[in-house]
Amino acid sequence: MATRSDIERALVDAMSRDASARASGEGRLKTAAKCAGGAAALVAIACDGSSSTAAATRTMACVTFKRRCGAREYARSGSVGERRAGRSGLLDAAMSAREASTRNALLDVIAKIARWCVPTNEWPELLEFMGQCANSPETAHRALAFRLFESLTETIASALSEHFGTLAGLFANALRDECDEVRTSALRAVGALVANSSGEPEQVNAIKALVPHVLDAAKTAVLNGDEDSASIVFEVLDELTESRTNALGGHVPAVVQFCIQVATAERELGTHARRRALDVLSFMARHKPKALIKSKLIEPMLQVLCPLCGEPKEAELAGEDDFEEEEEQEMQIQTYASQLVDVLALKVPAKYVLPTVLAFAAGHINDTANERQRHAAVAVLGVVTEGCSEGVRQHANTIVPSVVARLSDPSANVRGAAAFTLGQFAEHLALSIDDPDMHKQVLPSLFNALPGEQVKSVQERMMYAMDSWLEEVHDEVGVYVKPLLDIVFMAIDNGAKQHVREMLLSALASATASSGDKVHPYLTELLPRLDVCLKLTADEDLNIRARALEVLGMLISAEGGKEAMGPHVDSAMQAGLAGFELDFAELREYAHGLFGEVAEGLKEDFAPYLAVCVGKAFESLELDDGIMFDSEDEADRNELDSDEEEEDMSRKPSGYSIRSGVMEEKSSACKALNCYASHCPRAFAPYIAKASALLTDVTDYMHEMVRVQAHLALAQTALAAVALDPAGAKDIIDESLRASIRAVLEDEDRDAVAASVEAAAWLIKILKDHPSLDVSQHVVDLTAASLEILEGRALCQVEDGYDSEEGDEEVDEDEDEDTESGLVVIEAIAELLPALAVYMGAAFATHFVPHFNALMKRTGENNTETERSLCYATLVEVVRAVGAPAAGCAGVALPRCLRDCKSADVGLRRNSVYCTGVLLQLGAEHGAPFHVTAAQTLAPLTLEGDESDGGVRDNAVGAIARLLQVIDGPARDHASELLNVVLGALPLRHDLEEGPDVYHWLASTLGENPSSLEGDVASRVVRAFADVVAEELAPSDTLRIIAIALSQGASKDERVRGALAEVSPDRAAAIRRAGSAL
Repeated sequence: MATRSDIERALVDAMSRDASARASGEGRLKTAAKCAGGAAALVAIACDGSSSTAAATRTMACVTFKRRCGAREYARSGSVGERRAGRSGLLDAAMSAREASTRNALLDVIAKIARWCVPTNEWPELLEFMGQCANSPETAHRALAFRLFESLTETIASALSEHFGTLAGLFANALRDECDEVRTSALRAVGALVANSSGEPEQVNAIKALVPHVLDAAKTAVLNGDEDSASIVFEVLDELTESRTNALGGHVPAVVQFCIQVATAERELGTHARRRALDVLSFMARHKPKALIKSKLIEPMLQVLCPLCGEPKEAELAGEDDFEEEEEQEMQIQTYASQLVDVLALKVPAKYVLPTVLAFAAGHINDTANERQRHAAVAVLGVVTEGCSEGVRQHANTIVPSVVARLSDPSANVRGAAAFTLGQFAEHLALSIDDPDMHKQVLPSLFNALPGEQVKSVQERMMYAMDSWLEEVHDEVGVYVKPLLDIVFMAIDNGAKQHVREMLLSALASATASSGDKVHPYLTELLPRLDVCLKLTADEDLNIRARALEVLGMLISAEGGKEAMGPHVDSAMQAGLAGFELDFAELREYAHGLFGEVAEGLKEDFAPYLAVCVGKAFESLELDDGIMFDSEDEADRNELDSDEEEEDMSRKPSGYSIRSGVMEEKSSACKALNCYASHCPRAFAPYIAKASALLTDVTDYMHEMVRVQAHLALAQTALAAVALDPAGAKDIIDESLRASIRAVLEDEDRDAVAASVEAAAWLIKILKDHPSLDVSQHVVDLTAASLEILEGRALCQVEDGYDSEEGDEEVDEDEDEDTESGLVVIEAIAELLPALAVYMGAAFATHFVPHFNALMKRTGENNTETERSLCYATLVEVVRAVGAPAAGCAGVALPRCLRDCKSADVGLRRNSVYCTGVLLQLGAEHGAPFHVTAAQTLAPLTLEGDESDGGVRDNAVGAIARLLQVIDGPARDHASELLNVVLGALPLRHDLEEGPDVYHWLASTLGENPSSLEGDVASRVVRAFADVVAEELAPSDTLRIIAIALSQGASKDERVRGALAEVSPDRAAAIRRAGSAL
């Protein structure tokens, strides 16, 4: 058994600089700590404040006790009285210790012993001691008390539950203490108390009472410029905001006000404290948005945050990674403020966010005197675009020109923000739907600005914006091909910086994807330059090489690509395969993309390449995942669990990211398999079994990007199997549908769930034609899963449960309705529900009732236009599939549809009008009460003077035509007027899909009963039909039906013959050709 002197010598040796002496000392300490009396000796040494025992030795004794001694060793360290004396000595030593390191080490030992003794009431003196110290007139004693509270809270919180009220009083006094050290210790102790609260009402009430005092202490720290204390406050606030005990109940406004005060204290406080304040606000925005709304805090938060979005230096909005290290702290505030505005836009209904943002932007976007404000005004519009897309879209005609003008701003920050914002507009607003010519305001300005731009970050954002807008242009991209190629050629020829060439090739790939045939005339100039890129081997150049592969793929898959690129396909494939020889995941990723595009272009002629390409895809899916750590420090951190009895010296990596090093490669491999199954299914047949097995596995992959592509590829593989051998496809179909259902029930990511639902819809659509494949149970499960999503109960839609404040139950239901629960999954349901309806037919009507109710709940006035539009689109397709049994929907849905026919949103008007027509036609007696109102609502929408959108006008004509086929009651008196409305709007030129329903009805009447058409109606129908046929404004089958009806009508009615005789020769010839077509 080691004596005290032996242990003291071992402690000294363990601190020696000599490695052998240090190892010897540590070994002897490990042995001594396990011996009887070893723990007592370490405590005695730690308590010895005499000059003969050095402070370092005392500290080392505490550390050794903490690491090496457990409850068993402590129990054997002496009699009950000796242990009591040792504990008393520890308290005295902690009070008298002069060195902070020794005092902290003693507190660690006290905390460890308290863990064993307090729960069994063996150390009642400890709590009494802490209370006496807290009330002591001596500053050092008061500070010590709260250091003890901090150290012991985890141990004693449950034991002190009934005394929380008294504790709150002690803590409140300490938070108001004149001494900085006492206040700081009390703040730390409050944080520990909150972290270890069990949530019992007495504890919650005590903590709530402390919040004002915490904030007062925080304000004192801010006024004194004490950033260290302010940082501790934010640790406490983090605990309070993250607590599920509603500890902030009633204090949210005060906390937000304080955080705003700190965030704007640019001169008083450094970046760290301001960033921590924004962190607290960000957490509240993510997890307590209702509390912020209820307290009317969104507007004041945004009024502060919007200007902060312009603080220099700006962080990368679209990809800048080489800021100098010393600049990093400066740029954090701008980044954090932008991220917080983004969170608010995504989490809070747009009506609370957008007005403040638009007002700020309008007031400062042209502020020539203040670059910061100009920068912030432009940037914040881009930041909120994703979350407030519909509202921003409605103001696009005003906003877009203002942002485009900032591309020529004298400030690089403003120019960069303008480019970023324009890119966000292209990504999230779908402006080309409402205004197909919007690109003419943007792309020419980008092309003019880019060549002369000298700032790297601004160049990148301009290229990002150009890339995004080129994806939106589609048919008219040809006008931009030559100026884009000129810039690309110049960059490659002159050896521009890597990031410039990479982003320009990305933009070229987007343009080629939209209109590749417009690029084909320049192949002789383009291909040699791509070949230069494909020969790059330096690590820093491989991303350029990858982008060149992407361009090649788009050139081949584009319209006419097989012919134009035929001689170059083999060399392109070899270039893709060569990338697999290099250890670079991006090259493999883009090679898979190339192979998929070539398969799309060649179809079954891709067969000679398929074996190698499929093998490469399988290899990528089977790769081990290289988990990437957030930092080398975290990967290498040596963590010791000092609370365990046994020594654990192992290294434990922490802080790893779920993002895999080969995630993009696996995703691209899945997408390639999708292309093979879709475009060359016969050649793909030998690989279906293994592909389906691998894809089934990765539908549960850790990252959603891979899961998305896996679901789609698995479904496409099943479709190929059905096409090739329906009887042998059952297992693959089952796997795919099971994966879809499992995703709805278990996956937390909305994009992954949406992809799984879309995949299921693909299969259900074709299984109607294969009744021998029994998927009845899957259909039942998918129907139930669809209802979960429509009712917002799917796991990916469920909120995390933090957002609860007292009185939340009083918040208007409108606010819940106005908060979108992930429209991406609703869009997927808009595909699946109609597919299920088609599969089940009229029988689906009995299953559809709860789905219908859920859809109608999403069409309230406070729901977004996009959500309502999706619901009408879904409803109309289901009603068409189910037929007469769905007539009862009309009585409930028509009032909402007619209301939204007057919406300011074009997309919502179109879907509402179309849905109105179908419901009127199929609604029978349920739709009859709405005939008059519908006629009055629809008729003005056919006139260009009242309705600016041609698609809405054509939808209105189609809706009136459907109404005329069933019109009844008082509305019948207006039938002739409505027919004149229809004829006055023909031919339809914008939404040609409406044509067949309108023309077939008129053709049936004209051909079978022309005498029922009064006055000049017959001749007007003939003239309209002549225009439709001559201009080919309908499918060939419809044109033939029209021609036959004209012939039949002419044989029965003189008016028809006379009208046909007046038709021009070219139109007459077109009618004859249409009538004779097979």
